[in-house]
Amino acid sequence: MNILKKKICVSLFFILLLNGCGYKLGGLETIGENSSKTALLEVHSSKFIIQKFKSAGFTIDSDNFEYLIKVEGPFRKKETSSVTSDADDREFTLTSTAVVSIYNKLGEAIIERKILFKSKDYSFSSSNINSSSSEEEIIFSDIEQILIIEIINILRSVI
Repeated sequence: MNILKKKICVSLFFILLLNGCGYKLGGLETIGENSSKTALLEVHSSKFIIQKFKSAGFTIDSDNFEYLIKVEGPFRKKETSSVTSDADDREFTLTSTAVVSIYNKLGEAIIERKILFKSKDYSFSSSNINSSSSEEEIIFSDIEQILIIEIINILRSVI
């Protein structure tokens, strides 16, 4: 019984430490800078990006909105940067691009068709057991998270 009490106390202490250091459970984090700036938005984009706006604290309402946000993309591009002489190793540049437009309630453009892009170099060896496509998907996902944070920060700088 004494060991069980120690385990419970250690567990509670660990949970308190996590809370004190700023650790947050998945899905509960606030995205982007200056999270106190929120607005009613109408978002024309994928469900994934709309969900990210909701996670950032914005209210999505197509009937009663302050700003209309249009996000085209993300568009993905993969370019070969280099290949070794024996063609076993390749280096690619993975790029994700999004086009952002922000309009006020009257339909006047605040930001029109701003192109945002992020790139990351990626090396792939044909002797590697892991799947190239799954690694690329993870890298593209990371790049697109950064793009979404940039979009949210641009919006917060406007409002």
